[in-house]
Amino acid sequence: MMQRHVLNKAAAVVTGETNPMIHTEILFVDRSTPDGVVGRACSIHYNGKVFLERKKFSRKNWHFRSVPCTEEQAQKALKFCTDHVGDPFNTWGYFLTPVCAPRRLASDSWFCSEIVAGALMSAGIDVEPSLHPHQLYKSVKNLTTPDCPRDIGEMKF
Repeated sequence: MMQRHVLNKAAAVVTGETNPMIHTEILFVDRSTPDGVVGRACSIHYNGKVFLERKKFSRKNWHFRSVPCTEEQAQKALKFCTDHVGDPFNTWGYFLTPVCAPRRLASDSWFCSEIVAGALMSAGIDVEPSLHPHQLYKSVKNLTTPDCPRDIGEMKF
């Protein structure tokens, strides 16, 4: 159903990929369970507000990347997320990313990959500030490792 949404179809066209990443969240893992992982996830949905919510991730088709970082870096990223909870959606940036990336067009609004990039940058991880979710995914591939989130206390992307 998500892949059939018009914005997700447009994302596939923009990236040139058959199955592009269309959404990203940063996950601060609290614990794992036999059927998933529980933690605080930060992101934003189209026309929504930045959230930092306790969530359980259990679907098998989600992709996780492990970001090697210290506890101090993870705390900086978490503080960044906490500081931006409630910020609005960056509509102009979202639609103009194909022509304006990697430059941010707003300082107080976000789309999903911008808020994740902001959290990563606050932790000292070198990423561009404004990329399509699939471009952000590709840009961190060499900085991260594929992961099935089972370790407590790690920051996951």
